[in-house]
Amino acid sequence: MGDWLASFDPETTLLIGRVLGAGLALGLGGIGAAIGMGLTAGSADEAIMRQPEQQGPMLRTMLIGQAVGGSPSIFALVIGLLVLFIAVGDADAAGGNAFMAFIGAGIAIGLGCLGSALGCGWPSMKACEAVARNPRRSGQITQAMVIGQAIAQSPAIFATVVALILVVGTQSGTDWLLMGALVGAGIAIGASALGAGMGSGWTAGGAVEGMGRWPGAHGPTFRTMLIGQATSQTPAVFGLLIAFILIYATGGMTNEFETFAKLIAAAIAVGFGGIGPGFGSGLVGGAGCVITAPKPEKSALFLQTMLIGQAVSQSTAIYSLIIALLLIYVV
Repeated sequence: MGDWLASFDPETTLLIGRVLGAGLALGLGGIGAAIGMGLTAGSADEAIMRQPEQQGPMLRTMLIGQAVGGSPSIFALVIGLLVLFIAVGDADAAGGNAFMAFIGAGIAIGLGCLGSALGCGWPSMKACEAVARNPRRSGQITQAMVIGQAIAQSPAIFATVVALILVVGTQSGTDWLLMGALVGAGIAIGASALGAGMGSGWTAGGAVEGMGRWPGAHGPTFRTMLIGQATSQTPAVFGLLIAFILIYATGGMTNEFETFAKLIAAAIAVGFGGIGPGFGSGLVGGAGCVITAPKPEKSALFLQTMLIGQAVSQSTAIYSLIIALLLIYVV
């Protein structure tokens, strides 16, 4: 890969990295927001058909949900613009490291925003249904929706932090070690944030649905939602950890192609290994919220069962983290 990059003049190498990074950021980052906002609008249309006299509250809930759900795509837009236009200094010195930094940033923000934006779509969709069912509680339902969406955006914020570090902290040169660390960091946080964002949103959707059907159980259901969302984001924390290790704690490794391969493999392990556990934990969390709402007196029992189920479903994320650490420091 280093030889391939060296075949281009420095300006061309930098331009290729910029356009690919920006394309990944917006191409992937815009998918989830569009789907999530579409789910919200479709749900609002169906709700208005059933309760046309409640058009006002449902339209308000829809617009708020779409506005909040579209935020991850704004993160992707900002990173995409930075990738395209940030000053690198001497293009001759930037080399393959800048190329890989831009690619890594695009992967990080693109996948991270894809998951969180999809996650934001589910609670807003459920909120429109809930307002149609219980319009007198529209304020309470909208509040729960917005809080659930905000938490579901945490993985996208993790991805944004890593992307900013990659773009702003671009180092000059072309070497296997740093190139692997830069693009690997983007893969680690981007892929792991994908599942965590979707899972957090699914949990919030279950809570909003439960509150809409059984508004008297708002407190226990809301508590279950917060705990379920926090647990669903564990794989993204693992991905963030490996991303930081790759960026800041691999300086003593050898500068060889084998090192590049190990760092990429570690990023793939913890990143893609976190997609299933993040989303799977969200499925458990959503179910826990739905069953807590009709029987709040049993909330402690349901919460215990939910946490045990989430812990077991995240075992593969822990295995992936172990493999990633072994690849970086042992193999």
